Amino acid sequence: MADLTDQMNFRFGNIAALYYEILREKMPRQLDLLDAWFPGLIIKADASDGQTKREAEYQDLECMIHAVRYHGRFYSGESVRVSQITGRLVGTASGNKEKERKNAERIQKHIAECLIRDMTLTPRLKDNTAQMFRCFSAEQEAEMRKRLYQVTTELTSRREAASADERAVEAFPMDDEAFEGTIWNAVYQLNLSAHSGLCNAYLWLLTGSLLRNEIGRVLRMYDSAFIAVHRQESETGELRDKLNYLMHPEEYEYTFNGDEKDLQNRFPDIEWYCDRCGAHLNEQTGFNDYLSRWKCQMCGYENKLDISEIYGNKEDWQNRVRRTDARKFEEALERRRRELGEERRKNTSERFKKGGTEKRTGDTEEDT
Repeated sequence: MADLTDQMNFRFGNIAALYYEILREKMPRQLDLLDAWFPGLIIKADASDGQTKREAEYQDLECMIHAVRYHGRFYSGESVRVSQITGRLVGTASGNKEKERKNAERIQKHIAECLIRDMTLTPRLKDNTAQMFRCFSAEQEAEMRKRLYQVTTELTSRREAASADERAVEAFPMDDEAFEGTIWNAVYQLNLSAHSGLCNAYLWLLTGSLLRNEIGRVLRMYDSAFIAVHRQESETGELRDKLNYLMHPEEYEYTFNGDEKDLQNRFPDIEWYCDRCGAHLNEQTGFNDYLSRWKCQMCGYENKLDISEIYGNKEDWQNRVRRTDARKFEEALERRRRELGEERRKNTSERFKKGGTEKRTGDTEEDT
């Protein structure tokens, strides 16, 4: 297995190596490797008879590397510039030349912009990843799923353990938002258990390891099957706790901190949105969550109001996973009712004691 045991090794080449190790195949050279997973985004195939060598070159205005295929494979030649740029992207070299490091960063930025601007690109990349996975047997697919869980867990542990000094000298730095968002989304997709989820998880890791901090712009953009989870729940706010909540929700209890007025509702603290148009139902005139259904006043769609329709976030609703546990929901409300009852009794008792003390004090003074 590739050495992915700390954040510094969260690199495109290492993530890609997982695929070829499972297939027991030799990993392609850098130009072919980059084009295999991100076809047409980094390498532009120039016209060629397939028998003629021509050195690859980086085109500044296009932010792409031009190359010809020689006997079916991209030919790089002796271009130090291209070698430095691809080494930086794949993660095999830090890039001693400042200019080529910046060119690699321009490519990363260009890809991020393409993902944001071209709404057909992400589905194409998903289809490409799914196509690459078609050669997997059931056993190989299970092995990939297992390895991705191991990789995300180990990467998280090593990043937590890294000191500030170690972070400061990283050859391939990645900020917390980009790292945590990539790992979270990968694990979220793995946790869906579907074949498409496995493909999406791997694509997230490939994309994050390739784009580094530029992945942050993509994280804030997507929410469909190629998914960014915006509301990450946890007790501590740490990535490990977020992942644990995702994978082991049974270990967590629901909490509710509303007041008695909130508890008058059937589903306190729950915001309802129309399944068709997304309108906020709670704000519509006459809305009552004790009804079994509510007709949206914006589009006329009848929305079911039931515990089975409550999810922790939009992404869970889209994927129909992790529905609200009715028992835990009711237990949380009952705990809050008891808490509020204890607070009322305590306040009443304190007021009574205070009033009694004042009276006795007054009597003493009068007697004196």
